[in-house]
Amino acid sequence: MENGTFISDGDRINVENALRSAIEEQFQNIELVETRYFRQYGSDTVELLIWKKGGISHSDCEAVHNLVSAELDKYEDAFASAYVLNVSSMGLDRKIVTDDDFRRALDTEIECVSADKKKIHGILEAYDAQSVSIRVGEQLKKIQRNNLTKVQPYVRF
Repeated sequence: MENGTFISDGDRINVENALRSAIEEQFQNIELVETRYFRQYGSDTVELLIWKKGGISHSDCEAVHNLVSAELDKYEDAFASAYVLNVSSMGLDRKIVTDDDFRRALDTEIECVSADKKKIHGILEAYDAQSVSIRVGEQLKKIQRNNLTKVQPYVRF
């Protein structure tokens, strides 16, 4: 296969577009964030990461899995081998990198690490291509994105 996996790049794009459309049509509040193709524990794996404001439940994963499984059956010729299908949330520690990641993180608590290793955490209030605005207490701090080495959800234990 072109990309070293069990599905060609062209088929991968077609499958991902079909899955994204099916999920958007069936679930207005669930978003397909990423589709991964890899080999794990001796099996080819298709993994979907999904997101919903307020969090993903086990029931959400099950419903998306059932929908996607049926949709993937239409594309069985695109896959070079049998595969395992996993559907899960993005995870608490997933880095925030793309504009879509920042959009999903709006109004949530995040932690940023700058190039000089300073950490700041607060509520993400706004973002654009150049900067992020974070509410820390009563202050709104604007940080240049090109000065950030890491941005992720802030997880309290």
